[in-house]
Amino acid sequence: MIRLAVIAAALSIAMPALAQEPGTQRYLLELSVVQDGVQIVSTRTQILEDAPASASASVGGQTYDFEAELFTVQGDGDDAQLQLEANLSRGEQHIASPRLTFLRGEMAAVQVGDQSGDLLTMTITPIE
Repeated sequence: MIRLAVIAAALSIAMPALAQEPGTQRYLLELSVVQDGVQIVSTRTQILEDAPASASASVGGQTYDFEAELFTVQGDGDDAQLQLEANLSRGEQHIASPRLTFLRGEMAAVQVGDQSGDLLTMTITPIE
C-alpha cells in the first residue's frame, strides 16, 4: 500500500515536468501537379519527423501516389535542419523524387518538372 502511494506521488510530481516537454512537431505536407499551367491534382497530408507519410489522388482515370519521409539532417544539433524526401508516381510511372532541406519549424517549398511537362509543387508548413 505504501509502495503504491510512493509511486503515485512520484508520478504526480513528474507529470508537470513531462507536460512541459515539447511534443513532436507536426507538418502539413501539400502536393500539387500542374500540366500546361493548370493544376490537375492536389493532395495534402500530415507528417511527423522520423515518420513516413503517404497520400493519393485520382483525376481523369489517373492515380497519383505520393510517399514522403521527414528526418533530421545528421550532425546539425538542436537547431537541426530537416530533410524531406518524397516520391511521386502516376500509376506505375515514376514522376519525381524531390528532396527539400529546411529549418525545423519553418515553411519551405520546392518545384520540380518532369519530361512530360508536369510540374510538381511540394510545400511543407509547421502546424501550430
